[in-house]
Amino acid sequence: MKRILNVFVLIPLVLVMVTARTAGAVHPGEAEVKAPEKHYEDSLMAVSENEEFSVEVILPDKGVEMGINKVDLIIHDSGGEDVPGARVTVTPWMPEMDHGVSEVPKVMERGGGLYTVHNVMFSMTGKWELRFDIIKGEKRDTAIVDLPPVGAMGHMHTMPAPDMSTIDTASKKETREGRFVVSYVTEGDSIPVNNLLTWTLEVRTPDGQPVAGADIRVVGDMPEHGHGFPTIPEVTEELGEGRYLVEGIKFSMPGWWVVTFHIRAGDQDDAVSFNLVPR
Repeated sequence: MKRILNVFVLIPLVLVMVTARTAGAVHPGEAEVKAPEKHYEDSLMAVSENEEFSVEVILPDKGVEMGINKVDLIIHDSGGEDVPGARVTVTPWMPEMDHGVSEVPKVMERGGGLYTVHNVMFSMTGKWELRFDIIKGEKRDTAIVDLPPVGAMGHMHTMPAPDMSTIDTASKKETREGRFVVSYVTEGDSIPVNNLLTWTLEVRTPDGQPVAGADIRVVGDMPEHGHGFPTIPEVTEELGEGRYLVEGIKFSMPGWWVVTFHIRAGDQDDAVSFNLVPR
């Protein structure tokens, strides 16, 4: 009789243990939802609209600024695991102005759920966000990451103009890393305000050879006021002998401007900035 009683006592205990284990178990086809955890303390995190993914954005040390930027991205699934092999589309968007930019960011997968986003263009200072469209297998979702305020080029705040009598207004310069020598020619002797302008840009190697097939992006910056061009200039034609036609330049007010050309040719990538004082 004693042995029979022990069996009847054990059966309820086993049922209780099994019930407790299955209550917290993940059944086939169901993903365990975990709160996303950052890989980096200072990164920005957002959960996608339908909670299929979370995105973690790692900004450069200098922050984001007007012009062309590069950011890193980590994608997590709903279980908190990193997601490799996703198809990611990134759109910079300025919600207060309700517009984006013409440039399309390029996403490069680096493995293990880490991606680098190149060619992230901000056309003016202010509040921006990055919108992500993510596809992995049959799952698709969108996420929005709010960015800190985008600053003017080379600094995060407006800055006073230098002494105009000493500022370098040369129209021919070597690029920052010395990979190219760049010069521009305007349509006339002066640089007018509120006119659409066309420039001819010439790109050569340091030994004077013309650079063909370059990819060129143009950014205007008025450092005193923290804004850029009201237009989005672009190269519309390659003229040969290292010369490129740049259309759509417009200076919206007189004063000190900085025009920067980001140049990529083959595996060479560099930039050059020119000081101008339209009147």
